[in-house]
Amino acid sequence: MPENEPAERIYKFGDFKLIADQRMLIRANHRVQLTPRVFHLLVILVDNAGKLVTKETLLRQIWQDSFVEEGNLNATVSRLRKILGEKRGEKRFIETIPRVGYRFISEVEVVTGLENVEKPYRPTSDPGILERRKPRYRWLIVPIVAVLIVSGILVAWLWGGRRSTTVAQLQKQKNVPIRLTNDPNDEGLPSWTKDGHIRFHNFLGRIPYSFIMNGDGSDAHRDASILGMSVGLWSPDEKKVIFYKDGDDSGTPYLANSDGSSEIKLSFLAGNMEWSPDGTKIVYQYGRGNSNIYLYTVETGKVETIVNDPAFDSDPSFSPDGRRIVFISGRDGNQEIYVQDLDGSNLQRLTDHPARDAFPTFSPDGTQIVFNSNREGENMDVYIMNADGSDVRKLTDWKSDEEIRPGCWSSDGTQIFFVSGQSGKDNIYVMNIEPFVPREILADDALDLGAPSYSADGAKILLSSTGVDGSELRLLDTNTKQVTTLRKLQPSEGNARLSPDGNWIVINARIDDNSEVCLIRSDGTGEIKNLTNNRARDSGASWSPDGSKILFESNRDGNYDLTQLYIMNQDGSNQHRIYYSNAISAYATWSPDGKHIAFANDKEDDRTGNFEIFTIEPETTEAEKRLTFRRQYDISPAYSPDGSRIAFASHSDGNWEIYMMNSDGSGLVRITRDAADDGEPAWSPDGKRIVFVSTRNGKASLYESAVD
Repeated sequence: MPENEPAERIYKFGDFKLIADQRMLIRANHRVQLTPRVFHLLVILVDNAGKLVTKETLLRQIWQDSFVEEGNLNATVSRLRKILGEKRGEKRFIETIPRVGYRFISEVEVVTGLENVEKPYRPTSDPGILERRKPRYRWLIVPIVAVLIVSGILVAWLWGGRRSTTVAQLQKQKNVPIRLTNDPNDEGLPSWTKDGHIRFHNFLGRIPYSFIMNGDGSDAHRDASILGMSVGLWSPDEKKVIFYKDGDDSGTPYLANSDGSSEIKLSFLAGNMEWSPDGTKIVYQYGRGNSNIYLYTVETGKVETIVNDPAFDSDPSFSPDGRRIVFISGRDGNQEIYVQDLDGSNLQRLTDHPARDAFPTFSPDGTQIVFNSNREGENMDVYIMNADGSDVRKLTDWKSDEEIRPGCWSSDGTQIFFVSGQSGKDNIYVMNIEPFVPREILADDALDLGAPSYSADGAKILLSSTGVDGSELRLLDTNTKQVTTLRKLQPSEGNARLSPDGNWIVINARIDDNSEVCLIRSDGTGEIKNLTNNRARDSGASWSPDGSKILFESNRDGNYDLTQLYIMNQDGSNQHRIYYSNAISAYATWSPDGKHIAFANDKEDDRTGNFEIFTIEPETTEAEKRLTFRRQYDISPAYSPDGSRIAFASHSDGNWEIYMMNSDGSGLVRITRDAADDGEPAWSPDGKRIVFVSTRNGKASLYESAVD
């Protein structure tokens, strides 16, 4: 190629090759046919691999001077997904950021010519992006409507015997133990591998050996990856292993790469131990009458004592961020659960019960802890509590002993492993865990439901529905369960909210090829009134508690990719901005006393679309307050009726889930734990329940969880 000739843009991702300048997409040496707009969309996303591309940018660049509905963009993205081979339940290439835009998440190699490969874009190390389970949260209409992407749950053995069940049945079972193994030898310490297999210990005679099996419990066999290994403990990235050698009676562990290379014999003896989340440290206990807890740093070989108390301290486990440990100590006269920072500071006692507690383990999101206890009956059961020690709940209730250990959680936090002697031998079980078990309150086999909001008296729930014949605005009577259709919705209409007095509905609509905030009567009749009447994109309206003002988001400040927060009177007068940042502000809502507004904003992390929850005091000069500090996508905040708590949706664990926190950001708890997508939380007027949209039964339906 001549030096003055520009390099041809060639991208490689998956089994595709995109030759942008020749408008060609190649797969397995065959050209893939794309319409011009689908091709243009693909090039924009791949050009910006790993970055958020807003809907406004895509609409402006692909359709240029034409005014089109967002539905056109949604349909184009859907066609591209199908062309790339994404199936329901997959998210290999395109990630949707609800109401905002899209991101290309596949690994992309940028090639100039045919051979010279530049440094590739690689997906973020955030495990929430590329986990083993990756259900997709797509938004079919505005307001938000989730589409079911249920991850496959493997066929397993029910605990009562080797009776198989269907995937659909297992998906619906919550907090029910499912038996995976039925071996005559005792087994223990099960944990997931990165590729979905299960590692565990099998006691052949009285000596434990590392075994590995499929996720459904089949094909169990000894792990022979390291010659002479009896049992091993792999680092989270599976690149290193700490292990014991068969026949070595010294009790000293070894450390090596996962293929057995670079083996060293460690200088200490260790009891229960666990790797840090980043694989750089190991926490372990050692000692008989006075067991202490130690920290070993892999790179330096340094050993530090981090818990040194005259009492017996044991069962250490890392928090998900690697900054704290949770452990057991008898320092107050009984075996209780404590947490502290790695440097020994901020010691907190979490439990206070005369029974014996053991093996506490944080959930992957850090909001809850599972542990063993014999506090009810004389046998050990599995319990779960919030990370601050509150709301203790029992998960198993057999007369046998059940044991939970570090490594028990699936990466998405929807399943736990435990060992039970229910059958007379210690075998391995798995449980689809969801402490706040939701109930379905409204579903339609032909329609997706979304955007629920209660009337002030709790007697009605306003919602939208969408199907092949279009969308509707509906009203559910919470007592009779009768559903009334208020009006047909145009593709551009949605995000409807009832006024506090129940007389009006504020709704988004397209007026003269422009997105506006509008008003209609609560019975759906009459003309639609345009409140904002501005050439910018106005949307996301929310009522003030007294109904006198309407909060909305708009990109009228000159940058169409950024939306800011505005307020106007109920009649549309006095429109003015109340918050500005060089980022996207969305999903805004009022606190019940009208003194605060909670919203999502992606100003952090270089505007990659990593939305966090913030609050502001409207009409003041006080700076915003950040409430969440999580790795990905916290959106849709909703205040409880008393203003003390905020529910929101988060994608930090690989799929959309509902979380709850105190209004100051403390006391974070994950409410839903399911492989499907849960979103759009709203509170019941009594503050005892959260209603939300979930795709767990095949269509986007309404569910509620009791949280009081």
